[in-house]
Amino acid sequence: MEKKHYFVTIDTQEIREISIPDSGVEYEITANHKEIEELQELFMKKNKDATNATEYIGKPFDEWGADEERGAYNDHMLQIHKKIFQLGTEETKAKISELGII
Repeated sequence: MEKKHYFVTIDTQEIREISIPDSGVEYEITANHKEIEELQELFMKKNKDATNATEYIGKPFDEWGADEERGAYNDHMLQIHKKIFQLGTEETKAKISELGII
């Protein structure tokens, strides 16, 4: 499969073929279609976990299950960063390394 350059913004979950200045922190990656689908799937899983975790906001004293949902969300954020690191350019790998999460 042919690999192309993409720009990923985690906050907005955008994966684009062109860079858009001032659109947040962008990470440049080189990926094929299958790898882009894997990254999109990680974003979908993170969204599901975020939705589940926010259900507990309305129940401040009912924390049963909240830590598990927050943990799943954090795990997916870490997986997203790892995938971007794996596919990233040297500059992208340096940016993610500076975060100190990998």
